[in-house]
Amino acid sequence: MKRPKKGEFAPFHETYLKLLPPRGTAQSLLKKTFREARQLLLGLQEEQGNYTYEPGKWTIKQMLMHLIDSERVFSYRILSFIRGDRIALPGFNQDIWMEEVNVSERTIKDMLLEWKVVRDNTLFLLSQCTEEQSKFIGTASGWKVTPRALFYVIIGHQIHHMNILREKYLYISWKPSAVPQEFSGGF
Repeated sequence: MKRPKKGEFAPFHETYLKLLPPRGTAQSLLKKTFREARQLLLGLQEEQGNYTYEPGKWTIKQMLMHLIDSERVFSYRILSFIRGDRIALPGFNQDIWMEEVNVSERTIKDMLLEWKVVRDNTLFLLSQCTEEQSKFIGTASGWKVTPRALFYVIIGHQIHHMNILREKYLYISWKPSAVPQEFSGGF
């Protein structure tokens, strides 16, 4: 499947698409980025999952839930578009969704299992999507978008959040004065 061209995605998706490695298919990148995220997240201590770097920001587990939720939404859009449905699909408010889910008692490992099921579903959709279907145009959140753009947006969106995780959450291991007492030595 070829990569999307301008006009196949919303302008705000470009932020994610710019993060894509220059090489790699949608399939290889979906698999690779999941493996890398899984390895990174399984390296955390369980109590780190409830850490946030600043008041009002999501915890690591909330960020993970956001990735799961977003991939589900993007995958539904892909399914709708490759099946030829031309009804405009609504957007979703990630902050409202987060208010309605409690992940504080869940484990990172459990959440990664859920994400694996979602990612496997995305890969099944990809395997069913022909090159022609990948260029079908649908509407989501008021913007024209193609299935192939959405497959790559899933990847870029994940890379975006993994970069935030590394830069805003895990960097504090290099700044001992910024490490909360309960996490000292854990990052």
